[in-house]
Amino acid sequence: MASHPDTRKPWVWAVFAFNTLFGIIFAILSWATFSSFRQVMKSATTVLPQGTDANAWWWLFDGAAVSAFFVVIIVALTVLLALRYMLLTRRSLSHPRSAFGRGLMIATGLFAALHFVNIGTHFLSFLPAMQHWVSDYNVHFNRVLLTATVAFGFLSAALNLIYALMILFWRDKDAEALDRVALTHSEA
Repeated sequence: MASHPDTRKPWVWAVFAFNTLFGIIFAILSWATFSSFRQVMKSATTVLPQGTDANAWWWLFDGAAVSAFFVVIIVALTVLLALRYMLLTRRSLSHPRSAFGRGLMIATGLFAALHFVNIGTHFLSFLPAMQHWVSDYNVHFNRVLLTATVAFGFLSAALNLIYALMILFWRDKDAEALDRVALTHSEA
């Protein structure tokens, strides 16, 4: 039986590389946005209207720190698991007997995609408040940074979903044929 090269493997690695790159950029932007929120709070405590609870705003913006922390953890988890199952296993993820590794990578990709959509939406919810602060309190805030964070969150989610789907449909036809031959010989 003639062996043919796995034509999908370079595509899976390319999507993995872009997935990792966009995830790291999203993590960096999340931390930068949280730092920008901190700067806004430090400069706005003197201009807040009477009766406004500054601590409530601090707690609200601390939610961005939690989201940024989760982005870092999720990116690290998906990259480490992907490297473990794509480099350090005897069988390729496209092999029919590597169902656990493939299933784990699909679940990790879906987990990351859903959380990145959630975190991107969380940062998106800050946009109206920041527009209000900039226009009413004359506070300097880089809204482009917040918009970029949201965009990279949604792009990272899309790439994680594409990666999970590519792993789902990645099959090694030679390995499947060899397994069928071995199965028929063992039954005889």
